Amino acid sequence: MIANTSSASTLWLKRLVIVIFALAILQNLLPPNGFSGTVLIFDYEFGLMRRGLVGEVANFYWGAQASRSEVLTVSVLMSLFGLLCLLGLCISRLFHTQTTLLLALLLVSSFAFKAIVGFTGYMDMILIGFVCLAALSDPNRIFGILIRALAIFVGMFCHEIMLAYFAVFLCVDLWVRRGYRITVSEISLASTPLLAGLAGFAVLSIFGINAAENAPVIVEYINQKADFTADGEATNVIGRSIGDNFALMTEKRFEMGYRSWVILDGMPLAVMMLWMLWVNLRLMSGRFNGLVHLVVVAAILAPQSLNLIAFDVVRFGAISVLVGFLTLMTLIKSDDEAELRLRHILSLPVFIVVMMLNQQFMVTQINTGLAHLYELPWVLLEQSKWFR
Repeated sequence: MIANTSSASTLWLKRLVIVIFALAILQNLLPPNGFSGTVLIFDYEFGLMRRGLVGEVANFYWGAQASRSEVLTVSVLMSLFGLLCLLGLCISRLFHTQTTLLLALLLVSSFAFKAIVGFTGYMDMILIGFVCLAALSDPNRIFGILIRALAIFVGMFCHEIMLAYFAVFLCVDLWVRRGYRITVSEISLASTPLLAGLAGFAVLSIFGINAAENAPVIVEYINQKADFTADGEATNVIGRSIGDNFALMTEKRFEMGYRSWVILDGMPLAVMMLWMLWVNLRLMSGRFNGLVHLVVVAAILAPQSLNLIAFDVVRFGAISVLVGFLTLMTLIKSDDEAELRLRHILSLPVFIVVMMLNQQFMVTQINTGLAHLYELPWVLLEQSKWFR
């Protein structure tokens, strides 16, 4: 069993978490790929459209034309914003005892976290920042409720995946921290982040421009605005509806490349996600009602629903793992005895096994990195070349 020892050892663990966090950034915060760099310059030139808020705000920085260096700068700032907000939440929730610090160390050293750092240029980083800042607010005050709803609502205009990524988690965060009472008023208050996300989706659907109809002129505008070669796949996204994406994924699931990606990237992340789910359920055992268990499971699995309409297996899997960690932070914050139960769950052998396995695995970096080729399970493809 992991026992809480002297303040000196706790201090060294705090330092180690910070160092590993910084090293993960140093190793994985690499230039964005062409897709994310192109999406970053979408704006509201022709009216309200999906994923246009960040580009509209960034127009104040790069003006009428965005250069590659300007896009790289904004990408880095987005990543640092999201990552530092996540670190701030970890410090607030986990920098207290040796047991919770080991959980923080497990987060920043996990291959899922390294994958998230590799989301350079993706709006995911802004969404993570919004959610972590919102979670720091007091849920028992009206401001805490409103800021959680606002985080989801504004996040929807950065990227509509905010609804599946974090809306359910913030509902869990509100409900559990307010005492998880099963009353109409409490459940209604806890549902405000999800309702805000649905409201944002409705605004985009009703008042947004017809992207498919205006796609040619928007694509031409993006190509002229980019002081670099715009990614064709990114501009193709403009004219696609959810139905189009669903049809595209129906075809892609039969492709060998996609199936290989699901096996090599999806399976390790799925195992880590299921372990996080198990830890959450164990931590809640005997302390929370069954409905809380159900909502926590829904929060962790919600990002996986995006696999029906998009093929970013790594992003969705890594976010599910992150939500698992965020939910544990909420449970620890809301229950004085949760840390003691976590100490029994996260015994020294369990911690060492999970920690060491995380050091051996790597999934595809979404940015320009290729380090995953030399870690499990991707290194198996490199080893197979010996027999060709």
